[in-house]
Amino acid sequence: MPIPYRRTPRAAEIGQAAFFDVIWSEEDRALYGGLLIIDGKGQPLEFVHNSAAAPSGELWPEGKMLLLGIAAVAHSLFDGCRRDPDLLVCLASLAPPGFCRAELAPMLPFAQVVPETDITPAEWGWVNEPPTSAMRAAILAEELLRRGMVVEPFVRLRLALRALYANARWPETPDGLL
Repeated sequence: MPIPYRRTPRAAEIGQAAFFDVIWSEEDRALYGGLLIIDGKGQPLEFVHNSAAAPSGELWPEGKMLLLGIAAVAHSLFDGCRRDPDLLVCLASLAPPGFCRAELAPMLPFAQVVPETDITPAEWGWVNEPPTSAMRAAILAEELLRRGMVVEPFVRLRLALRALYANARWPETPDGLL
């Protein structure tokens, strides 16, 4: 008699999720960004990174400059990516959902992750329309959630950025992920 086991759904095996983050270093006046693409099992498939020096002066208010810089770095990461992910994910602390929807404007399902707290588990917050249950992105998101791959890819992404930009002065991040 064969031993029964749970198979990974085919859509999750072939699906790809792109996790991206942009980190602001006030000391360097620079933005460092990375995009990590993983499959439904959490295995890395591609990593793209970039950095940008921030403009300075009174003509660039800090808050506005940061949001414009985040969008510029994010778009450079999207342009540099060679794969077509099914799902795009960023941390909720990156920027407000309205900004992400309007300025990053991805055409694929896009979620922001709220890391777990003492009270609540990590969860997806959809920036644009959530994928329908038949879409590969929905099956992929469910499989990543089941495997605990909601926040962990951001840790890998940030470790890779720190290794690549070893001379950067990394700030303490408010989400506690490095």
